[in-house]
Amino acid sequence: MNLPVSALLAALILVAPARGKDGDMTLLFTNGDLVRGDLAAFDESGLVWESDAFTAPQRFRVDPVSRIEVPPSPGFNLPEGNHIAEVTLTNGDKLRGCLTEVTDDKIGLQTSYAGELILRRDMVDALKIESRPEVIYLGPSELGTWTQSIKDGWSLEDNALVCKRGSSIGREIGRHDRIRFAFDVSWQENARFRLFLHADSENPDDMKNGYELVCQSQYAYLRKKTANDSSTIGSSGGIREFTERDKIRFEILQDLTTGRFRLMIDGRIIDDWQEAAPDPAKMGSFIHFLADHSNGTRISRIAITSWDGVVDGEWGQDRRNFGGRMFQFQNMDEPEPDESEASGPDESQGIKLRNGDLVDGEIVEIADGMVRLKTSFNEFELPVSRLRSFALRTAEEAANPELRWEPIRRKGDIRASFTDGGRLTFQLVGFEDGHLIGRSQTFGEARFDLGVFSSLEFNIYPRGLPEG
Repeated sequence: MNLPVSALLAALILVAPARGKDGDMTLLFTNGDLVRGDLAAFDESGLVWESDAFTAPQRFRVDPVSRIEVPPSPGFNLPEGNHIAEVTLTNGDKLRGCLTEVTDDKIGLQTSYAGELILRRDMVDALKIESRPEVIYLGPSELGTWTQSIKDGWSLEDNALVCKRGSSIGREIGRHDRIRFAFDVSWQENARFRLFLHADSENPDDMKNGYELVCQSQYAYLRKKTANDSSTIGSSGGIREFTERDKIRFEILQDLTTGRFRLMIDGRIIDDWQEAAPDPAKMGSFIHFLADHSNGTRISRIAITSWDGVVDGEWGQDRRNFGGRMFQFQNMDEPEPDESEASGPDESQGIKLRNGDLVDGEIVEIADGMVRLKTSFNEFELPVSRLRSFALRTAEEAANPELRWEPIRRKGDIRASFTDGGRLTFQLVGFEDGHLIGRSQTFGEARFDLGVFSSLEFNIYPRGLPEG
């Protein structure tokens, strides 16, 4: 039978809840109730939840369910290949994988979590291609590789670093001029922690050279420390995610050679900062997190990779109207535009390569990591990793409702968030052997490995939405 939410409280009182084994998920309801355990089954009548709080598995209707949080996994959700393709769908969803084919009506994407997905091209808004990065660090999966400023200041729980006492925890990652640094952070009251990057000491108190990102209340600012000076590079205020959420994903792009630093939260660009006089030779090879135990800070899903220096959109755009930059510092040199960012041919037409060149042509075939291009002069092949982007439709085609479709919103849709910050919306129709069975107009039906998701959101549309 379906267990009403009111009965949940009684169950939690009668049977004292235990956290259970490592890897337990959390089921959250719209009224604020929660229970830890594991998803056991799902069908049209609801979900079955196993928990130490219950004497037997319980079935719940989906109507009062808010979301399921999945424990952190240190894995990297990319299949083998020489590139990474990020696909943005017309409903705003994003997913990553390797391109397998591009035709007039479909786009093939090989993933590590659902095999090959065949996407309707008229439901794809944009396609960006990156060179496959060097993986510098993924985790955390063990505590012994980290150095703590005080004994037992941090612990490892469910693949997350948990602050137990006000202190720092850090590790060496090597010297890298360009990095992409992503991690999840959660707290109990408000954002209040610091991150040290490129530190030259395993103890942040002894750091003579490095960068410090300070996050507190609704603000974030970046400081550079040298042996003789400490200066602020950039600052942003009104970061709504710090007060509206208790768990967010940070993504940082940093280029020591140019002094560029981009801060993103949950995929939203917060700000771009430019250092006036970068000196990469003095920077070190350590990272550190520092937090206050009273705030319950948890750090998980850390992914540090190389970065090719290419950014999405315009660098340094003023984002004050979007909760980004609070003010601009005076006497700060603006970065010289890359060749790829300089004015030139209309990028909405043709194919853009990683070096900034624009090819007037079309994709004939993609196979084995190679793409065959057709131009007015000839046909030629090159690795897919050499591409940066290509237009899926002209401006006129984009305005034609017959060539750009958004998937129908259905009452049973869920929004699944990937550990890498992407997301995918689909109808959840089943759950078997650790795999979600999903259905969508965009890709048909597929089986998804539950472990690649960080959360599953239910009832994502306004009430009263018709079934179709």
